[in-house]
Amino acid sequence: MFHQTFSIMSLRELLESGANVSVTVKLDDLRTILKEAAGSAAATQQEPPAEEFLSRKEVLAALKIDSSTLWCWEKTGYICSYPFGGRKRYRREEVEAIRTGRKGGRHDR
Repeated sequence: MFHQTFSIMSLRELLESGANVSVTVKLDDLRTILKEAAGSAAATQQEPPAEEFLSRKEVLAALKIDSSTLWCWEKTGYICSYPFGGRKRYRREEVEAIRTGRKGGRHDR
């Protein structure tokens, strides 16, 4: 039986080669490999920033509009609401886009 010892770098090269082989690994080496893999996976995973939502009252105050205007904007699709616990919430990003003029349209009522 052919028996050879590989370093971690050699294992990477072996994996990348696509060869069909069986590998015996010492427990300590396996721990090292798994720790390295977990560390590189954690480094590449970045959580997207959590979306912030505003209540209806917060949107009305931020945009300085009446509730009927908000209702019209929802019906026309100018702004979207999302149900949370039986109440409507609005994405802060979308509200800020309207407030700062980055989202235009003919909704100046």
